[in-house]
Amino acid sequence: MSESVINCRRRIDMRIPWAVISLLFFVSACSGKKNELKETGTLDSYVLVVSFDGFRWDYSDLYETPNFDDMALHGVKAAHLIPSFPTKTFPNHYTLATGLYPDHHGIINNSFYVPELGKIYRIGDRSMVTNPDAYFGEPIWVTAEKQGVKSASYFWVGSETAIMGVSPSYWYTYNGDVPYQDRVNEAIEWLTMPLDKRPGLVFLYFDEPDGIGHYAGPEHEETARVIESLDSLLGYLRSEISKLEYADRVNLIVLSDHGMGSISSDKYVNLSTYVKENWAVSVIGGNPVYLIEPEEGCADSITFALNNAEGVTAWQKEDIPVRLHYGSSPRFPGIVVVADSLWSIGTKADPSGYSGGAHGYDNAFSDMNTIFYAEGPAFRSNYSSPSFSNVEVYGIIAHILGLDPAATDGNIENISHIFKAE
Repeated sequence: MSESVINCRRRIDMRIPWAVISLLFFVSACSGKKNELKETGTLDSYVLVVSFDGFRWDYSDLYETPNFDDMALHGVKAAHLIPSFPTKTFPNHYTLATGLYPDHHGIINNSFYVPELGKIYRIGDRSMVTNPDAYFGEPIWVTAEKQGVKSASYFWVGSETAIMGVSPSYWYTYNGDVPYQDRVNEAIEWLTMPLDKRPGLVFLYFDEPDGIGHYAGPEHEETARVIESLDSLLGYLRSEISKLEYADRVNLIVLSDHGMGSISSDKYVNLSTYVKENWAVSVIGGNPVYLIEPEEGCADSITFALNNAEGVTAWQKEDIPVRLHYGSSPRFPGIVVVADSLWSIGTKADPSGYSGGAHGYDNAFSDMNTIFYAEGPAFRSNYSSPSFSNVEVYGIIAHILGLDPAATDGNIENISHIFKAE
């Protein structure tokens, strides 16, 4: 569903910019050995990270996925990769890159007001998507570039701008029309460049099965066809990697940002029915999560009204469950509203568009969980890992490439069991 914005009236926000606010994060503890040139003329290790947007954790059980299954046999498969809240595309892809919860890296939803810039960040607004001031934290490609390891990105969130003044050595402006096989071929070309130009870290993004999941729902024959097509694409990618002369140094990580839940128009709540126009400065977001900036003195009225509606939960900052790691950002407007599992929320009276699938829900909802597969010299073989949070992915990559990690919300000790014993 599309993101929407309702501005009841404008307000000048004089809150202190994030850049002058100091936050303490947990530090990823260990890093691997330095990624140095070998006598064979290559690097110690390469990492290729692939995201299939909206790939729910159980799709490999529901549909025929022989290549995913083979990858699990030869590497690591996690029971679940647990997304961060809100379980939306931009917040979670940037969490995967930074190891920070959305509350800490600044991309707190797919759409939200940025007070220090006086603008609304929307995923379709190129001026904001490419504005480095919209992003906090240090993406792993910045960490790599600063430490002498070139990086490349094919459409990863945040990679289209110079965060901290640093961009990947190679990147593309997002264009969803680029064929998937072309993206794979370009990633392989990057990995066959002359050594002085070759990236040691490559990110590759595909926008399916998110699209078909929204349209048809997670359990549908059309979704099955897309999943099976993506499985074939994974097989092609693995085959191309195997042809590299240094294939035994390539670590492949396949994951996603979130899962997908089924929705129907008979479980829909119109927020406008419960939130009076003069109660809110703004209502920004999209199904199933909205951010509300209340008028002074109206926060209690808004949350009381919404929490008395079936299918909706609303929290003020102080009431947000600690497990969600949400609400402390200076960009947080005061109230977060989330539809209950399988419900939808919006700002229009007509519920007819609310069918198929959605994501963004509380990450305790198991349908929001996603995948983590990994194979290569760094990883154990035929290993089923317990579930872990997606804030750990930054640390996994830093460990393999031997990078000194930036401060994150992860801890390498939480996922050390997935690596081969050295």
